[in-house]
Amino acid sequence: MKTNTFAAALLAAASLVACKNSTSDTTIEETQQTMETYKKGYQLYTIREEMVSDSAIQAALHATKEMGYVQVESFGYMQGTFFGQSPEQFRKTIDSASLNSPSGHYMPMQLAMNEVGPLDTSSIADILGAAAALNQKWVIIPWMSEAWRNVEGYAHLANYLKVLSAACQERGMVAAWHNHEFEFQPLEDGTVPYDYLIENLKDEGVVFEMDVHWVAFAGEDPVKWFEKYPGMFPLWHVKDFAADTLTQVPVGQGVIDWERVFANAELSGMQHYYIEQDVCSADRALDCLKESIDWAAEQTFME
Repeated sequence: MKTNTFAAALLAAASLVACKNSTSDTTIEETQQTMETYKKGYQLYTIREEMVSDSAIQAALHATKEMGYVQVESFGYMQGTFFGQSPEQFRKTIDSASLNSPSGHYMPMQLAMNEVGPLDTSSIADILGAAAALNQKWVIIPWMSEAWRNVEGYAHLANYLKVLSAACQERGMVAAWHNHEFEFQPLEDGTVPYDYLIENLKDEGVVFEMDVHWVAFAGEDPVKWFEKYPGMFPLWHVKDFAADTLTQVPVGQGVIDWERVFANAELSGMQHYYIEQDVCSADRALDCLKESIDWAAEQTFME
């Protein structure tokens, strides 16, 4: 990111901390009451280095269950398998750890390439079949390469998400987009991509999984987006960063004011949240997840 963006991110982090006491006790108490049914989950990407064999996958999932996690968000579906396991087998692996998976990330590989054009929708049926095998409701498109981050690319993405949403609705599912920081960088015509996507997709049944970390990293205030588009963010990624903004840390060890963010959970429409840490040394990924949930378990507003 550019230096001025880093400065904006630092200011945003400071703002989040400064606003910690701005929400009334009554609002926090009411939000805590609505949060009682939410279960602690994590994004499987955090422990991707563990996904190397059937036994390693099973051991890692059981370890996270022992930590207190009850939900997992999947990723890694490629060529008909999750890490070499068929969707049906992977569902059994998740079940064996007494976990469930309400949502998953599914990547149309065109979005990872450098050639921009209409996205092939022929794989949607396969994606939804995999999601159905895991009993998932939420089907999330998570990322696109830099080549797509322009007016043309976002238009193609929006069209794909409309088709995906229609197919999801036929199966009782919901299509979603997961953000990073680049959706907040204005395009060549001045459009802010996050605004563009929400405005063009909110009436199409598409919702948004807000990665709170990446919103703050971009210098934005997550709560302001909740206020602008209430109810549009039923899924969250909960991860934290240190004051230097470059270093991801376990949740609660960074600068994001989680009490303020969670106090606005109802406004956002949040139904599930997933703890995640993109960057954690391979031999400490499980430790990072444990440090995050141990902290979260002590916070009444995250119950």
